[in-house]
Amino acid sequence: MSEPLDLDFVVVRYPDPVLRQVAQPVTEFGPELKRTAEAMLQRMIASKGVGLAAPQVGVSIRLFITDHAQREKDGRSDRRVFINPRIENGTGDETYEEGCLSFPGIYANVTRWNRFDLVYQDLLGFEQRLTLDVTAGDFLGVVSQHELDHLDGKVFVDHLTTAQLTLVKRKLRELEKEYKAETGKAGAVLRK
Repeated sequence: MSEPLDLDFVVVRYPDPVLRQVAQPVTEFGPELKRTAEAMLQRMIASKGVGLAAPQVGVSIRLFITDHAQREKDGRSDRRVFINPRIENGTGDETYEEGCLSFPGIYANVTRWNRFDLVYQDLLGFEQRLTLDVTAGDFLGVVSQHELDHLDGKVFVDHLTTAQLTLVKRKLRELEKEYKAETGKAGAVLRK
């Protein structure tokens, strides 16, 4: 692993307003963007996540990183950086249990596209395309849709049914109280 970077990101938690902002497109590709992606990767690993979007560390740009194959036991990894991503040709649906570093301790089943193309730019600015199929075992399909939502100012609890939301309401209220105690502000609304 590389040396720690001077960017020491902290994962922001609900109801921080940055989680509700639509992130700005990345227009400059260079050393600063690479440093940001590396620092985010270090934060994601330290937080034991499989994906992390820039807004989750308070940076409102269209970038997310993943390591959906991360296995501490065997050292496997599949670290990736997605810049200015979008979904094309979404079909079918698949339900998967999700959690989120910005919503610690909350897990729920979320239904998303099953098969789709993920179009994005790499760290050099070149356009790439991946066809992902969740039913065929592409866990990256679940992770990337979750992280892409963050870039659009959405969070996974936006996908919950009323019944599911009722089950996690107490934990959401705790996060709201913690945020208000830390900042003196109420934070963002739960649902748009």
